[in-house]
Amino acid sequence: METTIQISPETYKLLKRQARKKQSTPEQIAETMLRQQLGGATHIEQKQTPAGPQAYLRGTRVAVRHIAAFLKAGYTVEEIIQETLPHIPRAAIYEAIAYFYDHETEINEELSANSEEAVHIQLRKQLSPAQYARLTGQSM
Repeated sequence: METTIQISPETYKLLKRQARKKQSTPEQIAETMLRQQLGGATHIEQKQTPAGPQAYLRGTRVAVRHIAAFLKAGYTVEEIIQETLPHIPRAAIYEAIAYFYDHETEINEELSANSEEAVHIQLRKQLSPAQYARLTGQSM
């Protein structure tokens, strides 16, 4: 669901300045700030990607979809915390899991879009048959 709110021109200028610093959009900065103020995610931020805005653990390259993929692959929360992502704070992992369950459809769509099959389909569209064969090691 998308809702529009009105803000003052001065506030929008501040958002634009923050967005430039973080290489984001004013809308994403506003979304993140509102979530924080309203008791939402403190460890989750929205980043602009070629596929659109996606949830990441703040200050990292770890997307919520990565945490979801570990869960779907059968990893326990403790395995994710201790073995897979030991450099990420425990609270951030738990918040990512909560975010995943609150946005399960959206995150599952991200996972599907990044599946091996989906990537191969995209590559076939963007590359010539010879380029695709060379990249994938397949004979023509």
